[in-house]
Amino acid sequence: MPKIRDDEQCPCGSGKLFRDCHRRLVAQTRVPARITTHVPLAVIPEPDPNSAAVFEKAGEGTILFQGLESEISQDCGTCGAPLIVGLELGQVQGIVVKCSSCESFNLVSH
Repeated sequence: MPKIRDDEQCPCGSGKLFRDCHRRLVAQTRVPARITTHVPLAVIPEPDPNSAAVFEKAGEGTILFQGLESEISQDCGTCGAPLIVGLELGQVQGIVVKCSSCESFNLVSH
């Protein structure tokens, strides 16, 4: 089945762009990838203020970024908690992720 781009007319015939019509429904019905590869991230000391983009999970769980593109989990280098799941290596890079489980700082550089 060909992929529908966000800027194309929705195939339902509403006259709206796909992103404004059925994209959310389609995204909700996709099945997450089965994780087969775990990649530990490099643990670093806490960065100095304003020296790096640091992302921290608010709420429950440890996953900060999740996608459906791959079977890769980028995990905390200290405790192994999943931080970035279902995204290809390189889709998220150049940031620091603080693990909400053990509070270590992980460099995403792939």
